Amino acid sequence: MTNQSILLENENKRLNLRLPWLICFAMFTVWQMGMVYFSGQTLSVDGRTPIPVDVDDITVIIAAGYGLALLVMGLIPQIVVWAERVTASAALLSALALFLPLAPETLAVALYVQFFCCCFMIGFETSIIVGLFTEKTAVLHLTAAYGIANGLVAALHNDFLKIDFAWFRLFTVIALVLMLLFFWRLPGKVWTRSVKKADKLAAPKRLFAGIFLWTATSCFVILFGAAVAEGFTHGVSVFYLSGAAAGMFLYLLWKRFGVRPVRVFPIYIALGAMGFVLAIASLYVPAPPLWACVFLGVGSMACWINPLLGVLMAKQYPSRFIAPGIIGVAFVTVMIHTALLDVFRANVTALYVVYLVIAVACVILYLILEPYLLYAFHGKPLISGERAAELNEAARAARGKGEAFPEDAPAAPVLPETPCRTEDELTDREKQIAQELMLGLDYKQIAAKLYISPYTVSSHKKSIYTKKGVHNVAELILKMGKLQTENGAESEEVSIDERPS
Repeated sequence: MTNQSILLENENKRLNLRLPWLICFAMFTVWQMGMVYFSGQTLSVDGRTPIPVDVDDITVIIAAGYGLALLVMGLIPQIVVWAERVTASAALLSALALFLPLAPETLAVALYVQFFCCCFMIGFETSIIVGLFTEKTAVLHLTAAYGIANGLVAALHNDFLKIDFAWFRLFTVIALVLMLLFFWRLPGKVWTRSVKKADKLAAPKRLFAGIFLWTATSCFVILFGAAVAEGFTHGVSVFYLSGAAAGMFLYLLWKRFGVRPVRVFPIYIALGAMGFVLAIASLYVPAPPLWACVFLGVGSMACWINPLLGVLMAKQYPSRFIAPGIIGVAFVTVMIHTALLDVFRANVTALYVVYLVIAVACVILYLILEPYLLYAFHGKPLISGERAAELNEAARAARGKGEAFPEDAPAAPVLPETPCRTEDELTDREKQIAQELMLGLDYKQIAAKLYISPYTVSSHKKSIYTKKGVHNVAELILKMGKLQTENGAESEEVSIDERPS
């Protein structure tokens, strides 16, 4: 989409990985959701019930793990791979300690190390996906590998299958070994470069804000869904099995039919909202509650696949704060969810209604964002980079030395444009401005990037809208946002609203 050197440099650093390696990486989810949170009525360690840990201590450990991870991701992201190697090694040693006949106090320390390592590594998973994965690898990991992982989580919840702790403990070690193999497979000294002011890249702030807001609402959906599922017999296992099936189905749609995951997101979230409707109904009528868990599990996949949006953001504006932002938003939603549970503890119906309202808001928000996401991922440039550079250089020369353009200054002259052949055809400058609008930039950002005034941008935008018969940027994207095919070739014939779903 752009020829800035930093973006090209980062794309060349991104990794294409095969599914077996990604399954090793997905063992983190299995370890996190199936083993560290090995929970429910069967919670025990070698028959010790309850396990010798203190809830208040665990809360402090979780907060410390999250907080330290956010600092590392935001300040020194280039050490994330090495941090994963060291932390996974510590977790493996603490897991091996569970094979020893430990005193309760020592056993508690080993478990605390597991809890801390898990929370410390949660953000690094997203950071690696955003910082090192190509889009293709991210999709493969977040659909197929996550689908397999969620299936294992369902088994490890000791619901349908009763797993003795000795086997559970052995699988913990195997999972951590596989994770370590993956982390050593990654390059330890290669990391995508973060954007700086000197790079003069414009961040589509409104688009990014929308993505973070949708990340928050989708995180609520998975938290709410898991909370509802815990209230039903076999609900948690059905929840994760449904998520596993949804992930594999998403992978097959993408692999076999070329359906991009971002097209399926709103459908999955809508099914999740239907799950909340069924959960509310089950409180008053003899409705099958496990069907609610099925729909909620499908809806949860829209949250699991959130790092894919982080890859999109990094491809446009590689800020070091994208991955910390996603994890920070997720952590805040956990806190809010905890507060909601306390407020509505005595009124389950009201709690489920709140869940439903947020799920519906998530669907609406995503439908607003979808055209921008599709164009940002696969949009075809409306004007060549060479022609765009000519226009920018002419505008820059016309303004003298390229100083910042005063907001009240008249529009600067630009290079004579190619005349329109028809009334609805855009000029080169209009194509250039339309492209920046579809990428989510605002007037001031476009003006600074193209060396023209915000008034010129506004004037051209009105002309663009009139020629194309649209009223906003979303309609403009649907009208003229050409997409690239999966192999990178440009498609002149198919626009966003014309291609098959």
